[in-house]
Amino acid sequence: MVHEEDTSNQKQEQKKPVIRRDKVVVTKVTEQELSQIKSTAEQCGMTRSDFIRARALGYKPRQRLSDRELDGLRQLAACRTDMVNFANALHGLSDNEKIRLFRHEETMLEWYEKVAHVTNHVADFLQSTQTANSYPAGTTNQETKEDDA
Repeated sequence: MVHEEDTSNQKQEQKKPVIRRDKVVVTKVTEQELSQIKSTAEQCGMTRSDFIRARALGYKPRQRLSDRELDGLRQLAACRTDMVNFANALHGLSDNEKIRLFRHEETMLEWYEKVAHVTNHVADFLQSTQTANSYPAGTTNQETKEDDA
């Protein structure tokens, strides 16, 4: 094969470094504070340790979506899929077929540009809501930190 590549280096580069956390921080909290920490960490889908570490490093974990919000997100994803499929179908048509379909090329092109813009925003939104609560280990990413940190 002409395009045969050595992928062993790529696989080694893709492995995440193992971070050994062997230092312990102990703090005293009230029963109410512990209850709030447990509850908030659970709502964010994180362990207490990960939640406290993230907060101490200036990150603000997001709460998981409710069942109602997840259902709305799924519906939004389905709408996006329909829009992408429709846009792809239009893209595959010749100019004459598009004109016959819409009978007014200027209006159709304007609509197509708006649909593409909305589709991109929906895709960005979906991706941002599906990102797990995490923070870059050993880094301080200013974009994901709180403003007041």
